[in-house]
Amino acid sequence: MDAYRLAVKFFIEDPSKLKVEDFVPVYHRWIRNGALPDHQLIDVGDYKHVHEGPGTVLVGHEANVYADLGEGRLGLMYVRKQPLPGSFPDRLRAVFNYALSACAMLEDETTLPIPIRFRTDEAVFRMNDRLFAPNTRQTFEMVKDDLERFLRNLYRSDQIVLRHEPNPESLFEVKIDGPQSPPIATLRERVAAA
Repeated sequence: MDAYRLAVKFFIEDPSKLKVEDFVPVYHRWIRNGALPDHQLIDVGDYKHVHEGPGTVLVGHEANVYADLGEGRLGLMYVRKQPLPGSFPDRLRAVFNYALSACAMLEDETTLPIPIRFRTDEAVFRMNDRLFAPNTRQTFEMVKDDLERFLRNLYRSDQIVLRHEPNPESLFEVKIDGPQSPPIATLRERVAAA
């Protein structure tokens, strides 16, 4: 699989007291501090006016990080824009690692209106590449084994459920259901050890 524009989203447990604009000053500070390793962070965009849209976007050269409102639920989405070295499993591991790192930084954030925690028993994986990864059953079959193997290792379980709905009008997407919701820190350790 040649696709590298990979994306992953983790949902916030209780977003009821959060607004996407709460992330603007946090993302600006991340830019000033170079908070995301291996990323040149550039700007922040506010898209709260878009229904179930990208929310607040931290624009980077290598990737964008969203306080995303897609699926009608607030979460963090990491979207890779630049190529990563290695095989598809290597790129998959890297994208999850960056997403989990950003989630961990937000969980440690003290300037948000409330402390936040991320659910890890569900996630969304996307490939933003209609050329190399059209939203078809064939694409799903191409990535399914690598994705399942990675997730079984990440969750330490064989009880991973992958849900894919082919649709040529949308990006390739797999909804992931895990058997439990390990802390972000635990998943980061497992990705680093892989």
